[in-house]
Amino acid sequence: MSFKFARRFGLLVLTAATVTPIASAQGTAAYAPGKLRYHVLTVLSRSQPMGGGRAPFDFTTTTHEWIAVNVGSAAHDTIPLEMTVDSIRITSTLDAPPPDTKIYQGAKFTGTMSPRGYIYALQPAAGTSDARLDAFARALKRFLVPLPQKALAAGASWADTVVEHPRVNAIDITSSSVTTYKVAGDTTVQGQHAWRINRYTTIAQLGKGTEAGQPLEISGSGTITGVHFFTASGVLLGSQSTQRTDLMEKMNESEGAPIQQTLKSTVELIPSGS
Repeated sequence: MSFKFARRFGLLVLTAATVTPIASAQGTAAYAPGKLRYHVLTVLSRSQPMGGGRAPFDFTTTTHEWIAVNVGSAAHDTIPLEMTVDSIRITSTLDAPPPDTKIYQGAKFTGTMSPRGYIYALQPAAGTSDARLDAFARALKRFLVPLPQKALAAGASWADTVVEHPRVNAIDITSSSVTTYKVAGDTTVQGQHAWRINRYTTIAQLGKGTEAGQPLEISGSGTITGVHFFTASGVLLGSQSTQRTDLMEKMNESEGAPIQQTLKSTVELIPSGS
């Protein structure tokens, strides 16, 4: 996730998706070659007390993204991966010019992944160089649901840990998250039988650097709760999640008011031909 987005624009991609029916081998789930499109809706609510009798600084930002995921054929434990941002649209109650999204429209990212959805590498397509696209690529690395080594079944659980060290402008950030998944049972979604996979994530972030020539320290913590609906054949039918984060900024040893953010995200598979 781009920490700059979290602080300034709330342009976040904390989603999950998959591709066409999986190929099962030895009772384990694996992504199969195919291309699908997803609609990702995120609503970010931000609140910060201002003190001095002033009203809190509150605003809401809504982001629509349409993302194509193209998974190639497997070669042993490595699969070529391509993600394309077909379109992106942002609206906000914030009384300020909206962020410039032109660079993301049609942006293509290429990389590799494991058969179970762990992305080894993802970067902007050759010939494009921009720090904003690099940050977007880091966010997209969490787009796929990591699958367990064993077959999905009621009660099955697994965990995933991610530690990153991005640099945003002149701020060095350490971001870590620990996610646990558990198959809570089965259900029916869009007329299809699916497993209900619950998700719980803890997040910790720390950033140090300078802004406008002044020392700046940023710290944050939060949680994500959500659910994915995944068919026995390996197709994600949809997901929903809620992220709650508390952020603090300290500049010149002066600590600012805490920033509270809530991000609600919904991922929907777009039917073929739509």
